[in-house]
Amino acid sequence: MIPLPSGLNIRIDRLRLQGAPVRTWTTWQDGMDRVPPAERRDVVLVHGIGVSSRYFGPLAAALGQRGVVHMIDLPGFGDVPHPDRRLDVEDFASVVAAWLRHVGLVRPTVVGHSMGAQVVTELAAKSPELAGHVVLVGPTTDPSARSVVRQGLRLARASVHESRRTRHTIALDYVLSGPYWYAKVLPSMIAYRTEERIAQVPAPVLVVRGEHDAIAPREWVRQVAAAAPDGRWAEVAGAAHAVFADHAAEVAALVRAHQDR
Repeated sequence: MIPLPSGLNIRIDRLRLQGAPVRTWTTWQDGMDRVPPAERRDVVLVHGIGVSSRYFGPLAAALGQRGVVHMIDLPGFGDVPHPDRRLDVEDFASVVAAWLRHVGLVRPTVVGHSMGAQVVTELAAKSPELAGHVVLVGPTTDPSARSVVRQGLRLARASVHESRRTRHTIALDYVLSGPYWYAKVLPSMIAYRTEERIAQVPAPVLVVRGEHDAIAPREWVRQVAAAAPDGRWAEVAGAAHAVFADHAAEVAALVRAHQDR
């Protein structure tokens, strides 16, 4: 545990779940760890393909003022070791579910970005008792771009609107994860049907996109929100795919308002 000058604390845990290595980062303000889990506004952040929870730093700091924030580094991403088998979206969701049960969180708000939005969707559909609220940020993959080439082109378009800091953070994680694991996981991300699976999620769903997010176009985000039994969507002006990295305050406000519904 590392006490920070602001009163924000960080704990790092490493464990194996479903036979795969996982690392989690938990942050909270002084005293928040003594509040019973059922009375807190815990938030779980799940990153996208090729990266780690490193880019969630600004959002975690903003959300940490109100509750405990948990960031999970999925197997094989960032500098977490690769598992000994290929994992698909459903496998990653099972890992997150196993972790939630392991730590005993009580219906937290689960936030997923990009491929992480697929993981969160699958988690909330398969194990609805585990998620109190669901937030999908820049969800993949819309039907008009279910190919490696189209996703690559969209990523390039979106990255132009990211800050230099965000691009550097993401590029570092891509290097740490390596092209091999990225290529192993990518087909599952391309094939996953978020718009179908979200219909099985009973929890309130908020879908968020940045104004310049070419990976999650506005019409696609509207489609996903409309397919959820209790869904709505929001757009952050001036933001791109990693909207929470450069617009953390706006995204944190959207998450809190969603929790208050």
